[in-house]
Amino acid sequence: MEGDTQTAYDMEKVIVSAAGGPAFVSTRIKNSKKVGQKIIKSLKLKGDGSFPKNSYSASSKWNKYFGPGGAKGATLTPKTDLFIGRKRISLKSGSGGARLMSGSPNEARATFYSAAEKAGLTSDKMIKNLSKHMENLLSSTNMAQLGIKGSKTDLKKAGKFASIQILKKADAAHHAFKNDLREVFKASSKFANAFTFEAMTGDIKFGHNSNGTAEYFLVTDYQGNAQLHNAFSDSAYVKKIASQVQPDVGFKSSQNVSAQLRSPTNPKGKSGYYTFFSAVGLSIKMITEEEINKGLLLNEGIFDFFKRVFNRVKNWLSNFWSGVKKAIGDKLEDLLAFMTLEPQIRFNNNIKW
Repeated sequence: MEGDTQTAYDMEKVIVSAAGGPAFVSTRIKNSKKVGQKIIKSLKLKGDGSFPKNSYSASSKWNKYFGPGGAKGATLTPKTDLFIGRKRISLKSGSGGARLMSGSPNEARATFYSAAEKAGLTSDKMIKNLSKHMENLLSSTNMAQLGIKGSKTDLKKAGKFASIQILKKADAAHHAFKNDLREVFKASSKFANAFTFEAMTGDIKFGHNSNGTAEYFLVTDYQGNAQLHNAFSDSAYVKKIASQVQPDVGFKSSQNVSAQLRSPTNPKGKSGYYTFFSAVGLSIKMITEEEINKGLLLNEGIFDFFKRVFNRVKNWLSNFWSGVKKAIGDKLEDLLAFMTLEPQIRFNNNIKW
């Protein structure tokens, strides 16, 4: 929070008043008229002072990422605090820190997807690592010493064992990919900068030319010692803020089967493909039941049965995976929905501007 919030609001009015806007004298800021004039003069600000509307519409892209129903209410409060001429200014006043953004889960998630897209971290760049884990999913396993005989009952038990083993490998692949993802985002300065820039400006949230999007950041104490930074052109300033923010991204696994197909772009869960676990589970059930119904072939051991099941599952999943890659394309949110992963973002929300 911006220290004494009411004093910070007063400072907005003081600056706008000094720029020819509605007259205002603060009882909280000593010599407020001179302070406002000092800021306008030292920063060479030109044009009349005014205030933005209370809210601005979010872009369709932002609403898509935000979640069902889109952004509403206070979430649509502009990043812009005041105008001086055509400059859209976010004011950071006082000697303490000030928030980067509201920090609600939905807004953080929308900021995450926007930043990931801007940083080039789309699914086609990550899908290679996932493919590697998929290839390791059904690697050969020695099952010759299981001691399972070849009766119908034993075959059913063997089929259940095969399902468990494959699902264990699927779970291991899922966790390995989740760790890969976290490392990608942890190591990406591009993501940190893009996340910080979007949280500061609302560039994607409101649109590049919207009055709700802040371009300039006016940082001042209550004595009028001020600086002005253009976040659109001053990448060094954005990096300075990003170094404090240090967004940390983890990925939570969804265990709710009814919600597995849902995503920010697909709130009702409709999908042209199964999720990762539903795909593996379906293939195992289908193939093992078929093989059990066939029974053991003459002169075939239980290990041969396992090999046949594993090979069939592997071939089925390989063909399925090719279709999934085409369906997912370059949309990160669809890749995460397929893997039933939800991004969890933590970041420092008390910034020295």
